Amino acid sequence: MKSKIALSVIFFIISVGFKPVAGQTSQRPSSWGVKINSQSLKNLYRVSDDLYRSEQPDREAFVELSALGIKSSLNLRTTETDDELIGKCDIKPFLAPMDAGSFTDKEMIAALKVIKNAPKPILVHCRHGSDRTGVVVAMYRIIFQGWTREDALNELLNGGYGFHTNYKNIPEYIKTANIEAIRKGIK
Repeated sequence: MKSKIALSVIFFIISVGFKPVAGQTSQRPSSWGVKINSQSLKNLYRVSDDLYRSEQPDREAFVELSALGIKSSLNLRTTETDDELIGKCDIKPFLAPMDAGSFTDKEMIAALKVIKNAPKPILVHCRHGSDRTGVVVAMYRIIFQGWTREDALNELLNGGYGFHTNYKNIPEYIKTANIEAIRKGIK
C-alpha cells in the first residue's frame, strides 16, 4: 500500500514538474523567423521584410516565391544553380557556394555582400534550409540587425529550421567569428 502511495506521489510530482510555470510561454519569440504557409516549401520563413529562408525551391516553388514578391535568390549550394529552376520568374539568381562542414570568412562575406546588395526581398537557401542557410541568417542577424551572438545562435538551434547537430563547426563559428573583420569585408 505504501509503495502505491509513494508511486502515486512520484507520478504527481513528475506530471506537475513538466507543466509550464505561470507566465512561461512555449511560443517562439516574435523576433524569430515567421513560418510562411507554402504549397511547395516546407521550411519557408520570413526572417525580415528583406530576407526569407527556405530549402531548395523547385520550379513550382519559384513561381510561388515570385508571387510572394521575392526579387532575388541566394543559393548556398556547391553543386546546383537556380538558373533553370527560376525560368521566366522575375527573380534574380545569385550563388555563394559553401560547404556546411567547412566554410571560410571569405565565403561568409561573399554571401552577406549578396544579401546587402541584391534586390529585395531576397531568399537565402541551401538544400534543406537548415545549416548553411542557418549560419548565413545568424550572421545576417548579427551583422545587419545588431543581434548578439547568443540570440542568433539560439534562433539557429531552437527555431525549428532543422539544424543538424553534427555540424558542430557552425555554432563554434558564430561564437568565435571576427565580426569587425566581416563587417569591413562587406563594405
